[in-house]
Amino acid sequence: MLNFTLRRLFAVIPTILVLIVFSFYLMRLAPGGPFTSERPLPPAVMANVLERYGMDEPLHVQLWSYIKNIVLYFDFGPSFSQKDRTVNDVIAQGFPVTLTYGFWSAIFVLVCGVPLGIIAALRHNGFWDYTMTGLAIFSQIFPNFVLAPLMVLLFTLSWGLLPGGGWNGGQWQYIVMPAIALGTSYMAGVARLTRGSMLEVLNSPFIRTARAKGLPERTIIIRHALKPALLPTLTYMGPVFVYMITGSVFIDVFFSTGGIGQDFIDGAYSRDYSILLGLAILYSLLTFALTLMLDLLYAWIDPKVRSSMG
Repeated sequence: MLNFTLRRLFAVIPTILVLIVFSFYLMRLAPGGPFTSERPLPPAVMANVLERYGMDEPLHVQLWSYIKNIVLYFDFGPSFSQKDRTVNDVIAQGFPVTLTYGFWSAIFVLVCGVPLGIIAALRHNGFWDYTMTGLAIFSQIFPNFVLAPLMVLLFTLSWGLLPGGGWNGGQWQYIVMPAIALGTSYMAGVARLTRGSMLEVLNSPFIRTARAKGLPERTIIIRHALKPALLPTLTYMGPVFVYMITGSVFIDVFFSTGGIGQDFIDGAYSRDYSILLGLAILYSLLTFALTLMLDLLYAWIDPKVRSSMG
Protein backbone atom coordinates (compact mmCIF):
# COMPACT_ATOMS: atom_id res chain seq x y z
CA MET A 1 0.00 0.00 0.00
CA LEU A 2 2.81 2.41 0.91
CA ASN A 3 4.71 1.66 -2.30
CA PHE A 4 1.56 2.25 -4.34
CA THR A 5 0.95 5.59 -2.62
CA LEU A 6 4.52 6.73 -3.21
CA ARG A 7 4.39 5.71 -6.87
CA ARG A 8 1.20 7.70 -7.37
CA LEU A 9 2.67 10.75 -5.63
CA PHE A 10 5.81 10.68 -7.74
CA ALA A 11 3.71 10.34 -10.90
CA VAL A 12 1.96 13.60 -10.06
CA ILE A 13 5.15 15.68 -10.43
CA PRO A 14 5.78 15.24 -14.19
CA THR A 15 2.05 15.48 -14.90
CA ILE A 16 1.78 18.83 -13.12
CA LEU A 17 4.91 20.08 -14.92
CA VAL A 18 3.43 19.17 -18.31
CA LEU A 19 0.19 20.93 -17.33
CA ILE A 20 2.05 24.08 -16.32
CA VAL A 21 4.08 24.20 -19.52
CA PHE A 22 1.12 23.66 -21.85
CA SER A 23 -1.15 26.06 -19.95
CA PHE A 24 1.57 28.70 -19.74
CA TYR A 25 2.16 28.76 -23.49
CA LEU A 26 -1.48 28.30 -24.54
CA MET A 27 -2.63 31.28 -22.48
CA ARG A 28 -0.07 33.49 -24.13
CA LEU A 29 -0.94 32.31 -27.63
CA ALA A 30 -4.36 33.95 -27.33
CA PRO A 31 -4.50 37.50 -28.71
CA GLY A 32 -4.43 40.33 -26.22
CA GLY A 33 -3.07 40.36 -22.71
CA PRO A 34 -3.69 41.53 -19.16
CA PHE A 35 -2.58 45.09 -19.94
CA THR A 36 -4.27 45.60 -23.31
CA SER A 37 -7.48 47.58 -23.58
CA GLU A 38 -9.46 49.70 -26.01
CA ARG A 39 -7.18 52.61 -25.14
CA PRO A 40 -3.64 51.20 -25.32
CA LEU A 41 -1.05 52.40 -22.84
CA PRO A 42 1.79 54.62 -24.04
CA PRO A 43 4.83 52.55 -25.07
CA ALA A 44 6.94 53.83 -22.18
CA VAL A 45 4.25 53.00 -19.62
CA MET A 46 3.69 49.57 -21.16
CA ALA A 47 7.41 48.85 -21.02
CA ASN A 48 7.52 49.75 -17.32
CA VAL A 49 4.48 47.59 -16.56
CA LEU A 50 5.90 44.59 -18.39
CA GLU A 51 9.22 45.02 -16.60
CA ARG A 52 7.41 45.29 -13.24
CA TYR A 53 5.80 41.88 -13.75
CA GLY A 54 8.76 40.24 -15.49
CA MET A 55 6.88 39.92 -18.77
CA ASP A 56 9.59 41.62 -20.79
CA GLU A 57 11.72 38.47 -20.57
CA PRO A 58 11.56 35.64 -23.14
CA LEU A 59 8.77 33.15 -22.52
CA HIS A 60 11.10 30.32 -21.51
CA VAL A 61 12.73 32.57 -18.89
CA GLN A 62 9.28 33.54 -17.54
CA LEU A 63 8.27 29.88 -17.43
CA TRP A 64 11.40 28.83 -15.56
CA SER A 65 10.94 31.63 -13.04
CA TYR A 66 7.28 30.67 -12.56
CA ILE A 67 8.06 26.98 -11.96
CA LYS A 68 10.94 27.86 -9.61
CA ASN A 69 8.70 30.08 -7.47
CA ILE A 70 6.06 27.33 -7.24
CA VAL A 71 8.54 24.58 -6.33
CA LEU A 72 10.57 26.59 -3.82
CA TYR A 73 7.97 28.89 -2.27
CA PHE A 74 4.58 27.63 -3.54
CA ASP A 75 4.11 31.15 -4.88
CA PHE A 76 1.80 31.60 -7.88
CA GLY A 77 2.90 35.17 -8.41
CA PRO A 78 1.08 38.51 -8.34
CA SER A 79 -2.34 39.10 -9.80
CA PHE A 80 -2.26 41.23 -12.95
CA SER A 81 -5.79 42.56 -12.50
CA GLN A 82 -6.19 42.92 -8.71
CA LYS A 83 -3.89 45.57 -7.37
CA ASP A 84 -1.54 44.67 -4.49
CA ARG A 85 -2.85 41.10 -4.32
CA THR A 86 -1.14 37.83 -5.13
CA VAL A 87 -2.75 34.71 -6.52
CA ASN A 88 -2.10 33.05 -3.16
CA ASP A 89 -4.19 35.77 -1.51
CA VAL A 90 -7.03 35.20 -3.98
CA ILE A 91 -6.97 31.44 -3.40
CA ALA A 92 -6.72 31.79 0.38
CA GLN A 93 -9.79 34.02 0.43
CA GLY A 94 -12.06 32.32 -2.11
CA PHE A 95 -11.16 28.64 -2.17
CA PRO A 96 -12.24 27.81 1.41
CA VAL A 97 -15.69 29.23 0.63
CA THR A 98 -16.11 27.16 -2.54
CA LEU A 99 -14.67 24.08 -0.84
CA THR A 100 -17.07 24.44 2.09
CA TYR A 101 -20.31 24.45 0.16
CA GLY A 102 -18.84 21.99 -2.35
CA PHE A 103 -18.19 19.57 0.52
CA TRP A 104 -21.72 19.93 1.86
CA SER A 105 -23.06 19.57 -1.65
CA ALA A 106 -21.20 16.25 -1.97
CA ILE A 107 -22.65 15.13 1.38
CA PHE A 108 -26.11 16.08 0.10
CA VAL A 109 -25.53 14.07 -3.08
CA LEU A 110 -24.46 10.95 -1.18
CA VAL A 111 -27.01 11.17 1.63
CA CYS A 112 -29.90 11.57 -0.81
CA GLY A 113 -28.69 9.76 -3.92
CA VAL A 114 -27.43 6.50 -2.38
CA PRO A 115 -30.60 5.73 -0.35
CA LEU A 116 -32.76 6.58 -3.36
CA GLY A 117 -30.80 4.10 -5.48
CA ILE A 118 -30.87 1.39 -2.82
CA ILE A 119 -34.64 1.72 -2.27
CA ALA A 120 -35.27 1.62 -6.02
CA ALA A 121 -33.16 -1.55 -6.35
CA LEU A 122 -34.81 -3.30 -3.39
CA ARG A 123 -38.28 -2.47 -4.77
CA HIS A 124 -37.35 -3.29 -8.36
CA ASN A 125 -40.18 -2.72 -10.86
CA GLY A 126 -42.44 -1.64 -8.03
CA PHE A 127 -44.02 1.61 -6.95
CA TRP A 128 -40.97 2.85 -5.05
CA ASP A 129 -38.65 1.96 -7.92
CA TYR A 130 -40.67 4.03 -10.39
CA THR A 131 -41.10 6.84 -7.86
CA MET A 132 -37.41 7.08 -6.99
CA THR A 133 -36.32 6.75 -10.61
CA GLY A 134 -38.79 9.44 -11.67
CA LEU A 135 -37.62 11.71 -8.87
CA ALA A 136 -33.99 11.21 -9.91
CA ILE A 137 -34.75 11.97 -13.56
CA PHE A 138 -36.85 14.98 -12.57
CA SER A 139 -34.01 16.40 -10.48
CA GLN A 140 -31.52 15.90 -13.30
CA ILE A 141 -33.41 18.19 -15.66
CA PHE A 142 -32.75 21.14 -13.34
CA PRO A 143 -29.14 22.32 -13.80
CA ASN A 144 -27.80 24.74 -11.21
CA PHE A 145 -28.43 27.83 -13.37
CA VAL A 146 -32.13 26.89 -13.47
CA LEU A 147 -32.58 25.57 -9.94
CA ALA A 148 -30.77 28.43 -8.20
CA PRO A 149 -33.16 31.19 -9.37
CA LEU A 150 -36.16 28.98 -8.60
CA MET A 151 -34.92 28.36 -5.07
CA VAL A 152 -34.33 32.07 -4.49
CA LEU A 153 -37.80 32.83 -5.85
CA LEU A 154 -39.42 30.33 -3.47
CA PHE A 155 -37.30 30.23 -0.31
CA THR A 156 -36.24 33.89 -0.26
CA LEU A 157 -38.70 36.08 -2.09
CA SER A 158 -41.90 34.09 -1.52
CA TRP A 159 -41.44 32.41 1.86
CA GLY A 160 -38.56 34.37 3.40
CA LEU A 161 -36.95 31.25 4.88
CA LEU A 162 -33.37 31.57 3.62
CA PRO A 163 -31.10 34.43 2.53
CA GLY A 164 -30.79 34.79 -1.22
CA GLY A 165 -27.05 35.43 -1.27
CA GLY A 166 -23.92 36.29 0.65
CA TRP A 167 -21.78 34.16 2.93
CA ASN A 168 -21.65 35.71 6.42
CA GLY A 169 -18.85 33.52 7.71
CA GLY A 170 -20.32 30.30 6.34
CA GLN A 171 -23.43 30.09 8.52
CA TRP A 172 -25.68 27.18 7.59
CA GLN A 173 -28.45 29.45 6.28
CA TYR A 174 -26.07 30.70 3.59
CA ILE A 175 -24.84 27.20 2.64
CA VAL A 176 -28.15 25.38 2.16
CA MET A 177 -29.26 26.79 -1.20
CA PRO A 178 -25.81 26.84 -2.89
CA ALA A 179 -25.17 23.24 -1.80
CA ILE A 180 -28.55 21.96 -2.98
CA ALA A 181 -28.49 23.92 -6.24
CA LEU A 182 -25.01 22.61 -7.01
CA GLY A 183 -25.64 18.98 -6.13
CA THR A 184 -29.17 18.19 -7.28
CA SER A 185 -28.35 17.09 -10.82
CA TYR A 186 -25.42 14.98 -9.58
CA MET A 187 -27.70 13.37 -6.99
CA ALA A 188 -29.77 11.96 -9.85
CA GLY A 189 -26.69 10.35 -11.39
CA VAL A 190 -25.67 8.81 -8.06
CA ALA A 191 -29.19 7.43 -7.53
CA ARG A 192 -29.34 5.80 -10.96
CA LEU A 193 -25.81 4.42 -10.69
CA THR A 194 -26.43 3.01 -7.20
CA ARG A 195 -29.67 1.40 -8.35
CA GLY A 196 -28.02 -0.34 -11.30
CA SER A 197 -25.03 -1.47 -9.27
CA MET A 198 -27.19 -2.74 -6.41
CA LEU A 199 -29.38 -4.72 -8.82
CA GLU A 200 -26.30 -6.34 -10.32
CA VAL A 201 -24.88 -7.27 -6.92
CA LEU A 202 -28.21 -8.63 -5.63
CA ASN A 203 -28.29 -11.04 -8.58
CA SER A 204 -24.75 -12.27 -7.91
CA PRO A 205 -24.07 -15.89 -6.87
CA PHE A 206 -22.66 -14.97 -3.44
CA ILE A 207 -25.89 -13.15 -2.58
CA ARG A 208 -27.93 -16.18 -3.58
CA THR A 209 -25.64 -18.32 -1.44
CA ALA A 210 -26.13 -16.01 1.54
CA ARG A 211 -29.89 -16.22 1.13
CA ALA A 212 -29.73 -20.00 0.81
CA LYS A 213 -27.93 -20.14 4.15
CA GLY A 214 -30.85 -18.33 5.75
CA LEU A 215 -29.16 -15.02 6.55
CA PRO A 216 -31.54 -12.15 7.33
CA GLU A 217 -32.19 -9.87 4.36
CA ARG A 218 -30.98 -6.84 6.31
CA THR A 219 -27.65 -8.54 7.03
CA ILE A 220 -27.29 -9.52 3.39
CA ILE A 221 -27.88 -5.96 2.22
CA ILE A 222 -25.67 -4.19 4.76
CA ARG A 223 -22.80 -6.63 5.21
CA HIS A 224 -22.56 -8.31 1.80
CA ALA A 225 -24.23 -6.25 -0.93
CA LEU A 226 -23.65 -2.64 0.05
CA LYS A 227 -19.85 -2.47 -0.14
CA PRO A 228 -19.44 -3.88 -3.68
CA ALA A 229 -22.49 -1.95 -4.86
CA LEU A 230 -20.92 1.34 -3.73
CA LEU A 231 -17.68 0.89 -5.71
CA PRO A 232 -19.06 2.39 -8.96
CA THR A 233 -20.62 5.21 -6.94
CA LEU A 234 -17.26 6.03 -5.37
CA THR A 235 -15.67 6.04 -8.82
CA TYR A 236 -18.33 8.47 -9.98
CA MET A 237 -18.10 10.74 -6.92
CA GLY A 238 -14.36 11.43 -7.24
CA PRO A 239 -14.55 13.37 -10.51
CA VAL A 240 -17.99 14.73 -9.55
CA PHE A 241 -16.57 16.46 -6.49
CA VAL A 242 -13.92 18.12 -8.65
CA TYR A 243 -16.61 19.07 -11.19
CA MET A 244 -18.66 20.62 -8.40
CA ILE A 245 -15.68 22.70 -7.28
CA THR A 246 -14.59 23.73 -10.78
CA GLY A 247 -18.13 24.06 -12.11
CA SER A 248 -19.39 26.20 -9.25
CA VAL A 249 -18.81 29.44 -11.17
CA PHE A 250 -22.51 30.17 -11.57
CA ILE A 251 -23.18 29.40 -7.89
CA ASP A 252 -20.45 31.81 -6.78
CA VAL A 253 -21.72 34.53 -9.09
CA PHE A 254 -25.46 34.06 -8.51
CA PHE A 255 -25.36 33.71 -4.72
CA SER A 256 -22.46 36.17 -4.25
CA THR A 257 -20.70 33.75 -1.93
CA GLY A 258 -17.26 35.24 -2.45
CA GLY A 259 -15.97 31.90 -3.71
CA ILE A 260 -13.22 31.34 -6.19
CA GLY A 261 -15.56 31.02 -9.17
CA GLN A 262 -16.02 34.78 -9.31
CA ASP A 263 -12.24 35.25 -9.35
CA PHE A 264 -11.98 32.76 -12.21
CA ILE A 265 -14.54 34.71 -14.26
CA ASP A 266 -12.84 38.02 -13.51
CA GLY A 267 -9.47 36.52 -14.39
CA ALA A 268 -10.76 35.22 -17.71
CA TYR A 269 -12.28 38.60 -18.66
CA SER A 270 -9.15 40.52 -17.70
CA ARG A 271 -6.70 37.95 -19.15
CA ASP A 272 -5.11 37.54 -15.73
CA TYR A 273 -2.70 34.74 -16.59
CA SER A 274 -1.53 34.29 -13.01
CA ILE A 275 -5.00 33.67 -11.57
CA LEU A 276 -6.08 31.37 -14.40
CA LEU A 277 -2.90 29.31 -14.26
CA GLY A 278 -2.90 29.20 -10.46
CA LEU A 279 -6.48 27.93 -10.36
CA ALA A 280 -5.75 25.36 -13.07
CA ILE A 281 -2.87 23.98 -10.99
CA LEU A 282 -5.01 24.03 -7.85
CA TYR A 283 -7.82 22.08 -9.54
CA SER A 284 -5.32 19.57 -10.91
CA LEU A 285 -3.82 18.96 -7.46
CA LEU A 286 -7.32 18.52 -6.07
CA THR A 287 -8.10 15.98 -8.80
CA PHE A 288 -4.98 13.95 -8.08
CA ALA A 289 -5.58 14.06 -4.31
CA LEU A 290 -9.16 12.83 -4.65
CA THR A 291 -8.14 10.13 -7.12
CA LEU A 292 -5.52 8.85 -4.68
CA MET A 293 -8.01 8.90 -1.80
CA LEU A 294 -10.50 6.91 -3.89
CA ASP A 295 -7.87 4.33 -4.80
CA LEU A 296 -7.01 3.85 -1.13
CA LEU A 297 -10.69 3.66 -0.25
CA TYR A 298 -11.14 1.06 -2.96
CA ALA A 299 -8.36 -1.00 -1.40
CA TRP A 300 -10.06 -0.79 2.00
CA ILE A 301 -13.40 -1.93 0.58
CA ASP A 302 -12.22 -4.56 -1.90
CA PRO A 303 -9.47 -7.02 -0.73
CA LYS A 304 -8.74 -7.98 -4.36
CA VAL A 305 -7.78 -4.38 -5.14
CA ARG A 306 -5.66 -4.23 -2.00
CA SER A 307 -3.73 -7.37 -2.93
CA SER A 308 -3.06 -6.05 -6.45
CA MET A 309 -1.45 -2.90 -5.04
CA GLY A 310 1.33 -4.87 -3.43
